[in-house]
Amino acid sequence: MVESNRIWAPYLIMLQQEGDLSRLHYIVKNNRVSPYLELQAESLHGNGNYEDGYARLDVNPYVRFFSIFDPFLTPDDLGYEEFDQALSDIILHYLADLDIKMGMCRHDFHLRLLMRDLERGVYGGLAQLEAFTKMEKRIIAEWLIRFYHTADGPGSLSGAVDALLPICRIYIREGEEFVFYMRQPYDDTEEKRIQFLIRLFLPLACSCTIHWTQTYGVLGYEETTPMEDFVLA
Repeated sequence: MVESNRIWAPYLIMLQQEGDLSRLHYIVKNNRVSPYLELQAESLHGNGNYEDGYARLDVNPYVRFFSIFDPFLTPDDLGYEEFDQALSDIILHYLADLDIKMGMCRHDFHLRLLMRDLERGVYGGLAQLEAFTKMEKRIIAEWLIRFYHTADGPGSLSGAVDALLPICRIYIREGEEFVFYMRQPYDDTEEKRIQFLIRLFLPLACSCTIHWTQTYGVLGYEETTPMEDFVLA
C-alpha cells in the first residue's frame, strides 16, 4: 500500500507543518474510496476538500480497522450520522497518532522527550525558545542527543549553528573565547536564537562575543581578515 494513502500520512504532514490537527477531519460514508485504499489521495490536499482552513479527507476504515468500525458504521440510517462521523474522526485521529508512534525507534522517542523538556522550560530560556519552529526544535534535540553522547559542547554547538543559523560563523580565540560572527545587521530574533544555543551547549564560564555585520579579524582564520572589511585583533 502506498504510504501517502495511509491515514497517518496527512496527520504527519500537519504535524511537520505545525498545523492545527483539529482542522484535519477524517470523513467516512461520504464519497467511498477504493476498497483497497485508506485514502484516495497522493497528498494532504488531493482527497476530499480543503476549505476555510479545514482538511476533510474521505477514508475507507475497513482496510485495516474492520473490527473497530464495523459495529457502528452500518449502511442503515439510524439517525446517528453526525455522532458516527464525530466518533469516527476521533478514532481515526487516535489510530493515525498510534501509527506514527509505533513506527518510532528509540531515538525518535528520545527526541520527543527532549523536545517536551525544552518546551516545558527544563533547559530554561523559554522566551528565546519561542524564536524556533517545531522542526527547528527537533534539530536542537538531535544535537542535544549528540552532546550527551560525546560531551563535545563546542562541536555540538557548531553543528546546531550550521543547521539553524547558516549566516553565523564561530571562531574560538586562544581556546577560551567564542566569537560569533553574524553576517547581517542586528536582529533581536536572531540574537535570541544564538543566545539559546549558547546557553544549551556551553558552560556558563565560557566567554562569548557576538558581532553583527562587521567584526574583528581573528588571526589564523584568513576568511576573517580581509583588510578592507575588518580590524585585526
